[in-house]
Amino acid sequence: MTALKIVIAERDKNESIAIEWLIATYSIPVDEVFIAHTVKETVTLLEKEMPDLLYLELDMISNENLPLVRRNVNKYSPKTIAVTAEATFERAKQAIGLGCVDLLVKPLDPVNINQSIRMALSLASKRDSIPSSSAANDEEEYSYRSLFIDRDLNHGDIGLMLLHPENNKKLADLYKFSKYFSFRETPILLPLSDMVVCLFREPTHHLREEAWKVLKDWEATHMDPLAAVIIPPNHVHKTIHDMYLSARRLLDITFFIGYSQVILPNEAYDSWHEIDPFLTSVEQREWVEMLNNFDKQKIKHTMHQEFLQMETPFPNPEKLRIRLTSILAQVRRFMKIYQLDQGEMEEHYMRIFSEILFNRVLYRIVQEMLLFLYELLDRSNTGEVFSKKDVIERGILYIENHYADPDLTLQKVADAVGRSPAYFSHLLMKKQGVSFRQQLANKRVEEAKQLLTGTELSIKEVAEQAGFRHPSYFTKLFKEITTMAPREYREHMRNKT
Repeated sequence: MTALKIVIAERDKNESIAIEWLIATYSIPVDEVFIAHTVKETVTLLEKEMPDLLYLELDMISNENLPLVRRNVNKYSPKTIAVTAEATFERAKQAIGLGCVDLLVKPLDPVNINQSIRMALSLASKRDSIPSSSAANDEEEYSYRSLFIDRDLNHGDIGLMLLHPENNKKLADLYKFSKYFSFRETPILLPLSDMVVCLFREPTHHLREEAWKVLKDWEATHMDPLAAVIIPPNHVHKTIHDMYLSARRLLDITFFIGYSQVILPNEAYDSWHEIDPFLTSVEQREWVEMLNNFDKQKIKHTMHQEFLQMETPFPNPEKLRIRLTSILAQVRRFMKIYQLDQGEMEEHYMRIFSEILFNRVLYRIVQEMLLFLYELLDRSNTGEVFSKKDVIERGILYIENHYADPDLTLQKVADAVGRSPAYFSHLLMKKQGVSFRQQLANKRVEEAKQLLTGTELSIKEVAEQAGFRHPSYFTKLFKEITTMAPREYREHMRNKT
């Protein structure tokens, strides 16, 4: 077998060392590794070593050097993995222009690097043995090029599913989940910096049912919401690029309807309803009056009526964000009057400003904003120090008495203590430093510990009595909190005695 060579072209010396270490640790079948920290060194190594694989940091290449790099990559034809810290369309175009087999976005996941390098080396090892016609077919395989360049035609037999986690930190988990999910037809998976795109090459007419199954299976083992956008096989979109752009546009609808949804093309979603994002002088006076009268109910009614009772076509999300900041400007004036624009309340104000700018779901922004306004009014009026204490203590007692109910929710606890779910959750976090989910999970795990050490119940029975509907989720959560699996914990505790 011919020795396989790789050139790692990376400015950061620590990162290049890390990639070299990863190749050795994962036993990736590379015989020789060469390191370059500049474009000049990269070109020299390409000419001298003619490597099978080039790991190339795009950010090190200036616009004037790009043609030089492209010529040498084309001349020596190494399989190329592009890496960038900038998840932009411009970087994607550069990667496509270089004929890259993959584009990775920093910060990098070792698992993804391993998979990408192995895939590229597999292609490199086969390139000399594959007939030219087959090689041409490989070049036609749907890939990132299909998403970003308006080239690959859609003949009506391609389906697209876009999976988007509300929490971006779950993207690596989502990609791993998608790789092992039992799709009826295996899709091409194209992970991006904020989503996973699935392309189905076979005629597929059950994508909606498939997407709901993905959401159900994901939420059975993960606590973070997920949305799926579906573009079924059709002749409306002329290219795969068109399908991808339509899916990204539909993803904006989650701002209004939330996650845990499957979204399909709908005429009502085709355009935004135009609104004036700024408060009129009359609306400004109304907000001043509501704040000065400490009128929580009217503020809540106004916020719900304006922002949570919308019908299609929806307004542009960015204009709604501007409108919310316009309201926040009136709140700022109120804070200055009562000298609350400092310390803890100032920090809370800045958090709300950040929520308005970056939170992906409108009703979450409204909830957080109302909580802030309630606390602001309490601080500027009479406060509720003692009642807050009683509310939290009663809520915790309710959790301790009802943790075994798998249907126990924040809503039920909040109803029991006479507060809104969002307000009770806020007070719980403020006093206990944990969320409702964390409080409930901790209680259930503590009870499970007692059952594991004091009974002969099976793991499934322990999970049920502790309030878990799914034993697999119980095991996962128990290990996260205790660092041991339930069976391991039982044996450990019995050995201690």
